[in-house]
Amino acid sequence: MLEKWNEGSYFKKLVKKNENSPKRFRFLDGPATANNRLGVHHFWGRTLKDIAIKYHSMLGESQHYQNGFDAQGLWVEVNIEKELGLNGKPEIVNYGIDKFTTKCMERVKYFGNEITEQSKRMGQWMDWDNSYYTNTDENITSIWHFLKICNEKGWIVKKKRPVVWCPRCGTSLSAHEMADSYSEVTHTAIYLKLPVIGKDFKMVAWTTTPWTLSANVAFAVNPDLDYVLARVKSTGEKLVMGASNVQKILKGDCEILDTFKGSTLVGLTYEPTFPELPEQNFTHRVVAWEDVAEGDGSGVVHIAPGCGAEDFELGLRENLKQICPIDEQGVMLENTGFLAGKKTTDVVDLVVNRLKQDNKLLYAHPHKHSYAHCWRCKTDIVYKLVDTWYINMDEIRPLALNAIEEVEFQPAYAKKRMQDWLQNMGDWNISRSRFYGLPLPFYVCEKCGKLHVIGSKEELKERATDPSKVDALPNIHRPWIDDITIKCECGEILNRITEVGDVWLDAGITPFSTKKYFTDKEFFENNFPSDYVCEMIEQIKLWFYSLLIMSVVITGRAPYKKVGTYQYVKDEKGGAFHKSGGNSLDADHVADKEGADPIRYLYAGANPNNEMRFGVTLLEETRRKLMGFWSIYSFFSTYASIDNPKLDGYTPNYNRMNITDKWLLQRVNEFVKASRENYNEYKQYEVVKDFETLIDDISNFYIRANRKRFWKSGTEDQMDAYFSLYTAIKTICSVMAPVIPFMTDYMWHNMVRDIEPNEVESVHLASFPQAVAEFDFDNVSKEADMAREVIYLAQKLRNEYQIKVKQPLRTLYLFAEEAYDNAVDNFSEIVKDELNVKEIRYVSDGNRFNDTSLKLNFKVAGAKLKGEVNKVKTMLETMNQTDMDKLVEQYKQGKVNLEGFGEFDSDMFVVSLTPKKEFAVAHIGTNLVALDINLDQELINEGLLRELNRSLQLMRKEAGFDLTDRIVIDFAETSPEILQLLAQNANKIKQEVLAVDITTLTEFDLAKCVEIGDDTVCVKMKKA
Repeated sequence: MLEKWNEGSYFKKLVKKNENSPKRFRFLDGPATANNRLGVHHFWGRTLKDIAIKYHSMLGESQHYQNGFDAQGLWVEVNIEKELGLNGKPEIVNYGIDKFTTKCMERVKYFGNEITEQSKRMGQWMDWDNSYYTNTDENITSIWHFLKICNEKGWIVKKKRPVVWCPRCGTSLSAHEMADSYSEVTHTAIYLKLPVIGKDFKMVAWTTTPWTLSANVAFAVNPDLDYVLARVKSTGEKLVMGASNVQKILKGDCEILDTFKGSTLVGLTYEPTFPELPEQNFTHRVVAWEDVAEGDGSGVVHIAPGCGAEDFELGLRENLKQICPIDEQGVMLENTGFLAGKKTTDVVDLVVNRLKQDNKLLYAHPHKHSYAHCWRCKTDIVYKLVDTWYINMDEIRPLALNAIEEVEFQPAYAKKRMQDWLQNMGDWNISRSRFYGLPLPFYVCEKCGKLHVIGSKEELKERATDPSKVDALPNIHRPWIDDITIKCECGEILNRITEVGDVWLDAGITPFSTKKYFTDKEFFENNFPSDYVCEMIEQIKLWFYSLLIMSVVITGRAPYKKVGTYQYVKDEKGGAFHKSGGNSLDADHVADKEGADPIRYLYAGANPNNEMRFGVTLLEETRRKLMGFWSIYSFFSTYASIDNPKLDGYTPNYNRMNITDKWLLQRVNEFVKASRENYNEYKQYEVVKDFETLIDDISNFYIRANRKRFWKSGTEDQMDAYFSLYTAIKTICSVMAPVIPFMTDYMWHNMVRDIEPNEVESVHLASFPQAVAEFDFDNVSKEADMAREVIYLAQKLRNEYQIKVKQPLRTLYLFAEEAYDNAVDNFSEIVKDELNVKEIRYVSDGNRFNDTSLKLNFKVAGAKLKGEVNKVKTMLETMNQTDMDKLVEQYKQGKVNLEGFGEFDSDMFVVSLTPKKEFAVAHIGTNLVALDINLDQELINEGLLRELNRSLQLMRKEAGFDLTDRIVIDFAETSPEILQLLAQNANKIKQEVLAVDITTLTEFDLAKCVEIGDDTVCVKMKKA
């Protein structure tokens, strides 16, 4: 099919077909990271997006069809470092930033091509030759425009504060990058005890980051909490700590000497942790902090404003010193004395030993807690005091909250999540101390203090001291952009700051950079805002957020009308897919082995509101479901290839059609209507659910009931059957094409185009189907459901009493509401054929089983009774006729309360009739179905013949005979009774299995002995 799509240029034809449509589906693709091949788990989102695109194409709506690639940032840099054997920023500088950037761009291009080919293999249709990349000059300068607006509004600020920092990558990380970056880890925690100056006691503090003790400036206590002065019995030492913490810390080895409020401690001073360090040469004091809580720790908090955001805020309020003891790589600075030159992760033992040596260690212990790691390289983060650029969110936040009021989120709780994130989100940290990323267009004049933000490449050229350097830029990246200087109004020559931008700026600007906001306003207005965007739920804090913020700044509007989200894909055991974990499966490799359609179908059928499981076992189950549809197609094609029905232009007489044809067409129309509604609401999982029900209905009801009609060559009834089944398959192909594009288009090419040569070349060029015809078959679907319910119950009775369907029975009795009677009457031939009964008798004049030959007397209750079953059976067996009549009367109302035995709620039971005949009975609410399960020899013989004919048909298949092949058969080695039965029914047997003769064979194609009832029949068979 991929070859046909390519050779036929179907995508180009689709674009041309819809290009002048008055309706437009405005879609924006969230860019995939072009940094590695995609794992199969990435294709839930890509499948959902492709389904939406294909569906709206079938509605005749024009589209942009642009795929996107996220093309720069830390994720690319880390992989290039690994590829080149580099470790950290200094080695990148030594290697050469120009060569490093080039390598990054080459990697992006390579994996962009890889992902493109993977996506094609998965059946995605996009304008692949025009995918957007976020590392282009157009994307970068679009972000410059946004940043210039922010600066003009006074929203670009530089702040010195502790930020989340990755010591391996040597850069800060934003809050939305850190969402979902926490995991349970165990670190060494320390209880330290520092002497209070002028007092005879020490204060106990607690920390899980020992390296930060070199930056301690204060202790904090809650002035309203209770604290204690405790004497340690084993040492005599006096310690102060929170009253709620003392027993946990000292484990009973203490005597409480005094209890007081934390306010008593405020203002005290204490000896520094490491007094000899030059940065510690100041007075350390105890300060009040209402956020100190009971729980972990000691009730006394170690404060290091240069190493934590909350500590920093408290430090500003209390005018505390700010100390940063580490460099960009998380290595302790020279002024940290005995810790200098060590990484933060390597100083724990040094700190513990030093505190122990100075009698400042109470004890150290392992502590399990939730801790953040770098979202890209997985290194434990630290907090580092740095100068960082931010976008102030105070004035943007209300604009964003107002903009999403009219946006629909799917599911609805995702909107609340976005609102909560906006309300609680701090300023946006937009600068990164890295190399391959958006060069922030900031030029700061040290002389006059002015910040210049360049808004376009044209502006850069106008202001550059050497405009030719702008023309000579190979692309707008470091290091080339770093060589361009501008002149400040004060006359100072300015260099660009070295930082690059947060990668989410790259993706957030795409509605403007890809929809021609700066070059073609008409095109932009025709594609903005997006009707639909769809990404993983985590993107609420990432892409959806950055899209929203950048859009409200530029236009004052939300960039999307509807936001679709989906949850995580887990493996079959519930584990996460990770390349590093060895369980990441390349999508196209899985597709080559298992098929792309099963993968897409599995994803389409999963409710995006829930996490889903993916694996080969689940794919096998999915394949079996799709094979149900394939079997229907195969059944039709097998018979159509023989009869070659002329269906092109055929219009049946709907009024006189077989009722099952009416039912099928009505079911298909219902499926079309429901699917259109579900696709419109992006509920493809409901489409899949309805598809499975319909396929089951066609396979196990329509085809089972009508198989013989396809043998009646040349009849109008046969043509109606062909028309109905063909129409159903064709329509289902059209409805399901967005979900399973390969199978449906294969059927279209090999069935639809064969029967209707003038139809469109591909199902993907077809319009979404309308109703089959303007007809109303009244309640045919409802009646079919009722008839099938009766069939189901009667088949259940057969199973209960181990009577095979091949064994004919005399009579089905139905005592039911008039609607059930009518339904079964209209479908009587189907009901009789499915149940293999000779007749149906309706007993429905108000008295249950009123027929004079059916005087009921309950004998044995069946298996499904609530309560004490055996006692109920005994009671029923001994019940007199008067009580039994009362019981029946109650039962007619749908419920019988047997006092002391619970509720009578049996699906099945046996009744004894006069004269001594057994009937199996089941109920549908207050309606009853009964089967005469008495067998005479005539019925037994019919059953044996059915068994034989089925065995002969299976032998035909096993021998490899075609459907139309005539055969000769030979029966031998069986009982005289069976031989007599075969002789009496020779013509019926020959007609059933297309045998021209029953005779003795010395040469044959297949010989086999089969079980028929209690006998064995040995059969020889050959083609005539």
